Amino acid sequence: MLDRFLAVGMLVLAGLIGGHDGAATAAPTKGAAPDCFSSLRQPSGRSGRLVCEHRAWMTDEERADLAKLTRGYLLDATCVVSVNIERALIDEGLAASDRTFDIPPQPVVCALETSGGPMTIAGTFAPKVVFKEGFAVDATPGLGNVTGVNSYLAWPVVAYVNGATRIKGEMATMINAFRAALAKRQQAGLR
Repeated sequence: MLDRFLAVGMLVLAGLIGGHDGAATAAPTKGAAPDCFSSLRQPSGRSGRLVCEHRAWMTDEERADLAKLTRGYLLDATCVVSVNIERALIDEGLAASDRTFDIPPQPVVCALETSGGPMTIAGTFAPKVVFKEGFAVDATPGLGNVTGVNSYLAWPVVAYVNGATRIKGEMATMINAFRAALAKRQQAGLR
């Protein structure tokens, strides 16, 4: 269950929901941990930066939504986000009661399955989370700078990922759950 709560760190950093050993065709970042979840669990004092690779995939529902949105062209996507961010920024964002938490753009490479065959695209995620009275009330993955695909496909995907109520709602829910679990751990002296 704690892994589910820790997923919010990846949402805030990478803007995607979930992660696994799926195979996007991204070259690993030199020195990056293969698992962002275990890296996120480490206390902030161990390293000044969180450097890891986060693998993400689409749910069945998201695949169906995007297939419909792209008229059957986009069928599936598996992505690798190269996370490299100051831990102090993460700690500051999670501790704030009222603020907008912006993460600098993090590069992502995605292997797409389309009706015309496989293709690889790249882009960035720059998540943004708005906190009010200690709760995340709005969140967006901040997908942008998409390359490797025609704009007629990129535009609806970017609009969908950044605007989907389900994605934004789940991000905010998971962030709030993570902050609650973090507060519990800190009270128990476990940070």
